[in-house]
Amino acid sequence: MSERAGAEPKMDFRHIDAFRAVMLARTSTKAAQLINLSQSAISRLISDLERSTQLTLFNRERGRLEPTAEAYSLFAEVERRYAGLDNIREFALSLRSPETATIRVGSVLSFGLGFFARAMARFREVHPTVRIGLTTGSSQLIRDQVVARTLALGVVTDTIDFAETDAVSFSKLDAVCAVPAGHPLASRPVITLDDLRAWPVISYEPSDMVRWGMDWIFDPGNLGPQVAAIVRYSVNVCALVRENVGVGLVHPVAAYDFLDTGLVFRRFEPAMTFHTLRIKPRSPAASTHVEDLIAVLDETLVHIVGEVEARL
Repeated sequence: MSERAGAEPKMDFRHIDAFRAVMLARTSTKAAQLINLSQSAISRLISDLERSTQLTLFNRERGRLEPTAEAYSLFAEVERRYAGLDNIREFALSLRSPETATIRVGSVLSFGLGFFARAMARFREVHPTVRIGLTTGSSQLIRDQVVARTLALGVVTDTIDFAETDAVSFSKLDAVCAVPAGHPLASRPVITLDDLRAWPVISYEPSDMVRWGMDWIFDPGNLGPQVAAIVRYSVNVCALVRENVGVGLVHPVAAYDFLDTGLVFRRFEPAMTFHTLRIKPRSPAASTHVEDLIAVLDETLVHIVGEVEARL
């Protein structure tokens, strides 16, 4: 039965599909092609969605649909739900053909670049037909997706609540100091807090420093006056050090990504430890492929830390 004239339309999957298509394509014409509907149908579904939610999701300008802030927020939630559906689809296919399964894993950024690239290459030497879907993001994001079982495995910091996961310690590594090659500090085997007082330094965002227990280093009584830039990730510190903006403290695994890029890494005192965890859903039990990947991650960590240690 058709909706009563003038009644508020009820949101259903047709509206969400149309919304997602427009967010991806940005024009109703391309969105219509994406999900095999007419342009008028797309426009009608978007209008209905805006009426049912009482939100303005798009600004109509010059034939394009420009998303509003509310649209971006809604799209983030829609993508999370679609990711769950994709995982269910992939899981069903893996039951039929385990050797072509996809393992979805997540990692914080410090482990999500060179470390995971090397681990994935090693894993595919043993399982060439098994795919790995890698998500990089915050520890909280990775943890939430592991709890929701949309990720089979995650590498996160110990700064979050991981009570609803199967969590084990993955690494405990002391921060190292990154300096440009040729810098006066590069000749020192160990760099201390006092050594840094004469140089511009790269700091982390305050909330991150508190979680890592290094906030006292950058307070006004220590290195506060030397702060040249504030970033969130070790990879940002390394990039800025390479451009001679300053020197900084970084995660050893992130240092691996910059070993041959004109940077020098040295031990730092007092020692500050980055602690990371490996987390899995509590149930069901991890598949054989996931257990094999865990073994590869452990082996890769040993090799990468060894390479970084050799440069200190």
